[in-house]
Amino acid sequence: FSAVLLALGAHKSRPLGLEKEDAPGVYPSIEFLKAFNQRGEQLAKGRVGVIGGGNSAIDAARTALRQRDVESVSIIYRRTRAEMPAFEEEIEAALQEGITIETLVSPTEIRTTSGIFSHLVCARNSLGTPDSSGRRRPVIIPSSEHLLELDTLIVAISEDSGVDCISPARAGGIEVTDWNTVKADSKTLLTSRPGVFAAGDVITGPNTIIDAVADGKKAAAMIDLYIKGEELVRPARSIKALPYLDPPEIDESLSRDERVETPRASVDWRKRNFAEVEVGLSIQEAHCEASRCLRCDLEFAERASPESGVAGGNTE
Repeated sequence: FSAVLLALGAHKSRPLGLEKEDAPGVYPSIEFLKAFNQRGEQLAKGRVGVIGGGNSAIDAARTALRQRDVESVSIIYRRTRAEMPAFEEEIEAALQEGITIETLVSPTEIRTTSGIFSHLVCARNSLGTPDSSGRRRPVIIPSSEHLLELDTLIVAISEDSGVDCISPARAGGIEVTDWNTVKADSKTLLTSRPGVFAAGDVITGPNTIIDAVADGKKAAAMIDLYIKGEELVRPARSIKALPYLDPPEIDESLSRDERVETPRASVDWRKRNFAEVEVGLSIQEAHCEASRCLRCDLEFAERASPESGVAGGNTE
């Protein structure tokens, strides 16, 4: 092939690195979520602990809560709630549904009974100096270890791209980072090997769908230029002016400064099933949101001059 795109995503859960992590009853979050979403398997039971503070941890916790044999769900996070990387609205929804969040706690040991997971040993943390992420590093408090009695443990500390399959020894010189992501030029998405591009979570680590889609479009454009033998980095093009459109008439009684809060199903109902939690806006709420438009297009819109009699024009 003239060019190859690496788009492996980040579908491999990072392990805790503790002994007995492979015991029955302990699940990587990605495998736990795939088991339910792809095969309908309900792996959680009894008292469930979820280790992590990101969106994957919240997703796993809320999914576990809805499984038939689950009694309770707790999220175990080593920093404070303010430093949890999960979306705030997801954290709020989890709390509303009865999921507890134990902060400033780190797991130190996994214990089993008759070979099956039964207990998690944890230590309490204090926050020290900031690390490379800018967040304060958790420091274990001596003699603070305590025992949590659990039936299911879900590990959701982060996701990995599994780039060991394209390590330099196998892939002929594709450089990777200490975080097991592929090194790629931010402008061209080219890796250290000519003709090999990378896009999405394999270069950024776990990220959003929309960023992956954007990377895919950018990679397609770069590969097209590369195959044609054209320059990949080009000067930015000026934005064409848009025709000016007068703002629509708005019913002032419907306008408001605050964003309309997306309606949600009641907590008691939604935590018993997997139906959609958020519901659509009413017609009046949609009108309210539309009336809050700040008209970003005005930055590019071109008003017609009185002499021209033209409603608007396109110019470079």
